[in-house]
Amino acid sequence: MTQARQTPRLATWRALREATLRLVAERGFAAVSVDDVAAAAGTSRRTFFNYFPTKAAALFDPDPELAERLRRLTGEAPETADVWADLRWICAAFVRWGPDDTLRVYRRVAASGELGDYPVQVHRHVETALEAWAARRLPGDLLGARLLASTAGAALGAAFRTWDPAAPAAEFAELADRALAQVHVRPGRGTEDA
Repeated sequence: MTQARQTPRLATWRALREATLRLVAERGFAAVSVDDVAAAAGTSRRTFFNYFPTKAAALFDPDPELAERLRRLTGEAPETADVWADLRWICAAFVRWGPDDTLRVYRRVAASGELGDYPVQVHRHVETALEAWAARRLPGDLLGARLLASTAGAALGAAFRTWDPAAPAAEFAELADRALAQVHVRPGRGTEDA
């Protein structure tokens, strides 16, 4: 989405997000205040809180375009006999989206431990979208769908925690591909053996 086509609300949301990312990259998460972010974005503290409940939310809440991209990918995914391979296709396309700098800031803040499990929890929407996709592919096998989505989420999380943010973001995508490839999943087996 181009800047010109953004709604004013989305433009303000992104200005606050970008200011948060830039300031945290320069100073570190703890050294940046909400007032700093609001000033850098050309808004007020009150405006900041109209968009985000916390500084962590301004940094980690998913961009609306990211959620739309994930929805499109789940709709465009191949439908072969190998559901896991199809899910890997979605994940591979998904992790290759987004600016490198954003990924680096996310990784540094997540590694610092300042926010506990927040960076992981806020991205559960990815696993939820993958679960909905898997449930459509495996009707009547909710356990299998949840297992697929959780396994993919765990593989992506392991790749993210392993990736060195000093390396190119493409290395994160490669780690994600490797992690997903190392998992051997046969959907539907658990219900047949029960």
